[in-house]
Amino acid sequence: MAMVDTAKKIDKARERLGIPDDEEILAACMANPRGTVGAMALGGLAGAAIRSKVDKNAAEAADGGLAGTWPGGRNMLAITSKRLVLCNMSTMSGKPTEISASWPHGDIALIQVEKAKTAYPFSVVFDDGSIAQGEGAKGSGAADLGAVASTIWSEQ
Repeated sequence: MAMVDTAKKIDKARERLGIPDDEEILAACMANPRGTVGAMALGGLAGAAIRSKVDKNAAEAADGGLAGTWPGGRNMLAITSKRLVLCNMSTMSGKPTEISASWPHGDIALIQVEKAKTAYPFSVVFDDGSIAQGEGAKGSGAADLGAVASTIWSEQ
């Protein structure tokens, strides 16, 4: 069981976020730029240097295509019955505040999720071939992302 039920937080905020009642939240997690969780574990100057490099690499990797519309920073990610959604969140309460980006299922070719020591790195492959990368925080529902994604998108 997740320590933070991200799907429940998004579901509770659905009216404020503009998510229709007929759109089911299938899986959700806290999503960070790839490498963030490891950098936070290191902390201090080393962690700050790694976070800076992670942000720079993410911006370069997402340059062009639909992946270029992937917002940076810490978000809540949800796979719904209709689309992939990223929400901004309040730093104080951790609640979702607004949808920062969303893509219908047809815009996504594949979502790959790995299991690592500190997080669940993922890649979202868009139908135009561009790729956005991030990582789902452990304990936030990220363990379910791969299984849910494989029911919607599969390797061709």
